[in-house]
Amino acid sequence: MKATFKLLFFVQKTKMKADGTAPILARVTVNGDMVTFSTQKSVKPDRWDSKAQRTPGRNQEEKDINSALDKIQTSAQNAYYDILAIGMDVTPDRIKMRAMGTEEKVPHSFMELSNMFIKDYKELVLAQGSGKETLFRYQVVQNRVVEFMKAEYKVTDMPLDGIDKRFLDKFYLWLRSTHNNANNTAVKLLQKMASIFKMGRDNGWIHKNPFAQIKLHLDPVDRSYLTKEEIEKVYNKQFTSKRLEAVRDMFIFCCYTGLAYIDLKQLTEEEIIEKQDGRKWIVTHRQKTKTNVNVPLLDIPLMLIEKYKGQVKNGHVFPVLSNQKMNDYIKEIIAICDIDKDITCHSARHTFATTVTLENGVPIESVSKMLGHTNIKTTQIYARITDQKIAGDMDTLASKIGGQHPTPPEPSAMSKGTTTKARKQAVEIPTFRLAVGL
Repeated sequence: MKATFKLLFFVQKTKMKADGTAPILARVTVNGDMVTFSTQKSVKPDRWDSKAQRTPGRNQEEKDINSALDKIQTSAQNAYYDILAIGMDVTPDRIKMRAMGTEEKVPHSFMELSNMFIKDYKELVLAQGSGKETLFRYQVVQNRVVEFMKAEYKVTDMPLDGIDKRFLDKFYLWLRSTHNNANNTAVKLLQKMASIFKMGRDNGWIHKNPFAQIKLHLDPVDRSYLTKEEIEKVYNKQFTSKRLEAVRDMFIFCCYTGLAYIDLKQLTEEEIIEKQDGRKWIVTHRQKTKTNVNVPLLDIPLMLIEKYKGQVKNGHVFPVLSNQKMNDYIKEIIAICDIDKDITCHSARHTFATTVTLENGVPIESVSKMLGHTNIKTTQIYARITDQKIAGDMDTLASKIGGQHPTPPEPSAMSKGTTTKARKQAVEIPTFRLAVGL
């Protein structure tokens, strides 16, 4: 149903200025809802025609006032019809912002929309002090899309309605072929692009969703982690380079605490707390999810904390380098230790979840809490059932049911001429029962 729209100009006589003028206000009414705002103009009350809603216009100053009011009226009327045309809800505030030129320009192209999205996200990062890595990924998406449009369409921008299923299919194939991206990398870039488009849909700037027509799926990934033997090899390795030694120490610390890179970088001595049981804990929160993290410290991380105590400024525990440099040095360390695995700083969290905790019988609920996960399903991505864990579980099972299997009779105890049926009857097989407490 078409909205009712009305614009009224009037003088606010209760707010007289020292020069004898009063401000001219505008009131927009839509379906009974209204908003009042200043036109930034003022006039002497006796020079205002309330019926015409204008000044008499007998001098240049009055003519300028009338001209300004005419522009506001035209802008408000145009805003009303524009909002109706694109199917958005007509509200007094929306008309006011357009009439006064304070509303953001409606984006019509991918670059306009992505620039607006990235600008908003930057402000969010500045306000929260986190999310820089995610912001970087959105910027990568924008660059990749522009690069693709140049290669495929010979343009640097495209109207939003020009990005359809065919565009997205070709973009995915281009990422896989030109950039040699794995499926998961390409899919994650498309997911980030879909988030940008969601902003456009939520604000009524886009009326079709091309992402609804494509199927995005992530392939299962076997994330690398270190075994017990590999942890010991890295921990005991002697390095002539202090740089590699320090990075090794921080990596091992994360293997025994499960801290992510950013949480290691921001860890301070104040967050190492001795509790009533006399044990020292890391008591902090995850930078990514803001969830609380409480991790009791084992002997190795305690020794590493003591090793670097007082050597880092601003009360931080370790001299953490940039994420890229950390990963580069960790790969160098792994190669020196003759370990044929693709290990990064984040692999330490997987090592903590798999080798250090679950493989040693720590319940997955406790592991999830120490990793700062809000959903145990996330922990299951990190955790693996290793051969060593299976062997240990089977040893436990064997100890519980040991002695319940009767020793089978020797084949010679049966006469060769005994039939199969007779042999079955000759051996009474006891009922198999699990031991109590299994």
